[in-house]
Amino acid sequence: MNRRTALFFTMLLGGLMPRGLLAQTAGKRGSRSLEPAKSRRESRVALEDTPDEPAGDPAPDEPADEGPAAVSGLRWKRWDISRYTAIPASSATNPQTAIIDWIFRRTSVATWHGDKPAVLSASRAELRAYHDAETLKKVDDVVERFIKAYENVLSIRVRVVAAVDTRWRYTVYSQLTPVNSGPQGQQIWTLKREDAAIVLAQMQINQGFRLLVNRTESMVNGQTLKIETTLSRGYNAGMQRESSAGAGVQPKVEQLEEGVWLRLSPLLSFEGDTLDAAIELTANTVKHLHRTRVIAPRQIGPNEMTVDVPECVETRLNQTVLGWPLGQTLLISAGIHPGILENKNGFLNMRIPGTYPTSTELLVFLEAETAQRAKKPKE
Repeated sequence: MNRRTALFFTMLLGGLMPRGLLAQTAGKRGSRSLEPAKSRRESRVALEDTPDEPAGDPAPDEPADEGPAAVSGLRWKRWDISRYTAIPASSATNPQTAIIDWIFRRTSVATWHGDKPAVLSASRAELRAYHDAETLKKVDDVVERFIKAYENVLSIRVRVVAAVDTRWRYTVYSQLTPVNSGPQGQQIWTLKREDAAIVLAQMQINQGFRLLVNRTESMVNGQTLKIETTLSRGYNAGMQRESSAGAGVQPKVEQLEEGVWLRLSPLLSFEGDTLDAAIELTANTVKHLHRTRVIAPRQIGPNEMTVDVPECVETRLNQTVLGWPLGQTLLISAGIHPGILENKNGFLNMRIPGTYPTSTELLVFLEAETAQRAKKPKE
């Protein structure tokens, strides 16, 4: 093709193709070249306007040192308890635990384990709580009775008596003020100290009694006093195989604990004239060992041996007595525990009726005073 022919075809096509089509083609060709530059400029502006947000930072309403996030109606509160935990007379390793225990008694454990977040923790210096206003008010009342107590040290007298039967009530029952009762029929009363002295005197003179515990202890207000008196009783629990050849099996001797376990936690009122007492009393009696003969796989000696089946009586009392007046005796009946902490086999171990105890009642006499009052001389 010569130059004249090429020029002819160019002029012919330029006249036939619409100008709009040429413009669109030129526009598309221009947009491909401009769009990437525009996108890069917008991305750069967006990055410059976005503030830095380091990953893992807590939200403004969730301080890192406060635990759960803020919830409507819930708030934090702190108390300085160092005055209480620094009391020299306290022998507890973690005295702040007593405050936690009493808060649970006043608010119930379930209050702190519901569907809303809750926190209760204590060190020797500080108590922290996170809950609603009503619960925090109860916590505040408990804490105040610890850190602003009328007296820090209490004098507690504990006497545990095994009465031969229940007739001690005859002359003094009208002077007993009922306080509470337990799940197995235990009874709690208050009575004047002079009436308590009459009860003990009548038991000693007319009926006889055994004084199992007679102790006076000093303790810090709100802490827990633990008293126990026990006796181990051995019994043949079963069979055990001996290593020596031909010996077969021999009786397996184990121990049963019989006795009384008392945990007492008294907390003074603001006025110092009454106290609340959390009482845990457990009494266990090995009433009788029923001996049963069984066949024993022995190569030497008889093919029979004896095992014991224990008959035990146990009562448990877990109560909080409110408003126990100082100067009055708190009397607890733990129920009937025949021959507790004594021999129950009767005459020559024959258990002849009338020769072994059958109606022993376990009684606990509690008296409490502030250390200041206990030191005052008697008039």
